[in-house]
Amino acid sequence: MVIYPIPVEVTQARIQLVIDQNAKAPPNTINQDLQAVYHAKAAAEEAARASVQPEEPSLVDVKV
Repeated sequence: MVIYPIPVEVTQARIQLVIDQNAKAPPNTINQDLQAVYHAKAAAEEAARASVQPEEPSLVDVKV
C-alpha cells in the first residue's frame, strides 16, 4: 500500500465540491467536481507509484 501526503490538487478539488454542494449547484456542476476529484486522485496515485523504486531482487535462493 502506497502512503503519500494528499496533494494540493486533490484538496482543492474536494473543497470546490463541498462549496458547490453547499451552494446547491446544478447536478452537472457537482458531477464535474466529482470527476475532478477522481482525476486528481488518480494522477496523485500514479505519480506516487512512479516515484517508488522497485525493490532489488533477493540474492538468496531458498529451495524447500
